[in-house]
This record gives sequence, C-alpha cells and structure tokens, in this order.
Amino acid sequence: MIDNETCEMIINRFYNDVYNFCLSRLKNTHAAEDCTQEVFFTLFRKRSKLDFSEKFRSWLYTAADKICKNYMKKNKNITVDIDDYAEIIPDNSTIDTSFHQEIYNILDKDDADLLLEYIESDFGQRKKIAERLGITIKALYGRMDRLRQKVINYISDN
Repeated sequence: MIDNETCEMIINRFYNDVYNFCLSRLKNTHAAEDCTQEVFFTLFRKRSKLDFSEKFRSWLYTAADKICKNYMKKNKNITVDIDDYAEIIPDNSTIDTSFHQEIYNILDKDDADLLLEYIESDFGQRKKIAERLGITIKALYGRMDRLRQKVINYISDN
C-alpha cells in the first residue's frame, strides 16, 4: 500500500517523465497534461492496491500508454498543437512573414503579438511571459489554447 505522502513524492518524482511520455505519444501539450493527470489520478485511486517495487515505473508507463490510447480513441480529431509550430520555426530569421500577417489578420494586435511570442519561445521564456502577464503558466496555456482555437476556427471557416 502506498500512503498519501509517498504518493505525493511519486508524483513529484515522475510527473515530468510521464508528461514527456504522453507528449511524445499525443503530440499535443494539453492532451498530454490531461493524460498525465489521469495517470496520477489513477495512481491515487489505486494506491491501496499498489506495491512500491522496482516494477512501479513500468506500471506508470503502462498506465500512461493505456490512457493515451483511450484518449486518442475518444478524441480522433485532436487539432495540431500550437506548440508544434515552435519546433518548425527555430528562430526569428526563418519565420515566414506571411505567417505573421495571417495571425495579425485573424487576431487583434495584442493577442497576435502574444501568440507569436509564445510560439517563438521555450518553456523558460513562457514562464517569464506568464509572470509578466501576472498569470500562472497553466492560465497562459489556456489563453494560448483559446487563441489557437480562434485561428483554427477562422481558417476552417475560410
């Protein structure tokens, strides 16, 4: 049996590993966050039946794999994650100006500036963006998801 304190220690120790595993499977940060949380929710629910042994890490990845597969079955229309653009656009020198213009045509200037800054940043820079805006990193992700959805809706309508 795993007590609450040990459960919290496990979450702190393995959260990033499980999240990265889910992200590699789903290619979508928000889906990966959802599935990672589900893995640890399942861990917490089943903690009284689990044995903390050397096979525990394997249990986490097996649970993550199953949860990701179920997520993909239920959400066959997962949209491309805005973070995917960050990998495609490695630095400012290669950014297509038509991409910028398209974003400015869809969103107001402040939202477009923020979205482009987000796309061109890494996690550390995103944390600073959130701090500058006076919001949490999760709130920033939510805001970016709403902006991404506006862009996707605009593109699909036109």
